[in-house]
Amino acid sequence: MTKQQNERRIFELLASWAGLILVPNSIQQKNPPAPDIECQVQGFGSLAVELVALDAPNTRKRLQNMNATLDTWKLALKKWTTAEQKKLCAECNNVFLVLLISNEAGTRDRTELMESIQEQLLTKPSGFIGELYSPRELYDFGERLHGCQRVSVRRGNDITNGPRINAPSGGSWQMPQIQKIKEKLTAKTYHTSAPLELFAYSTHDEVDAHINSLSMIDECVRMYLPCSQFRRVRVFDSMFKAIKYSYP
Repeated sequence: MTKQQNERRIFELLASWAGLILVPNSIQQKNPPAPDIECQVQGFGSLAVELVALDAPNTRKRLQNMNATLDTWKLALKKWTTAEQKKLCAECNNVFLVLLISNEAGTRDRTELMESIQEQLLTKPSGFIGELYSPRELYDFGERLHGCQRVSVRRGNDITNGPRINAPSGGSWQMPQIQKIKEKLTAKTYHTSAPLELFAYSTHDEVDAHINSLSMIDECVRMYLPCSQFRRVRVFDSMFKAIKYSYP
């Protein structure tokens, strides 16, 4: 998705969790210094919304790396001949790949790993199931495989247009970036004639997982909202599809 498409998708989700009923086809997305969204809300009228993500930078990067895994398979596939690509596509049509890979492995690293996996699959007998690398190979080629600890090949009758790839990414909870709320309230000027609200959201790090996190958000909002262009701040937790804070 483009940046605008992603912002629209996020806004529509957040608006539904806030109980806002949008007038069909009323969403506008203008270039800065306009806010991200301008729309019409049933029973309210015009509304402008600026969006801000609160997840910690390393959390967002970790999830970005994880979500890019399937794309890196496709990037690596282009490096093979047409005949080899057809063979891989046919052989992997019902494949489910399970990977254990470093959170820090980015697009370039994952593309190199996928090329190695594809190279291995081209040498295996048709219908291969099991561990693609032995523990010794993983150890010997650890640097080349970018921290990969496992590549398991499974197959399923319900899988088509494979491979499907599971490359889970885990990390500890981190405090939401409250500074981002302050920056939106104090550092920018928005051009809009509609009442302006700030929609802050987390996609992974829960905004209220720490006993003080919501109180710190509240302190920030109460301090900087009165002198800002905004009339309200709403904070959402995407994991639980819920609004966690609204002021006033």
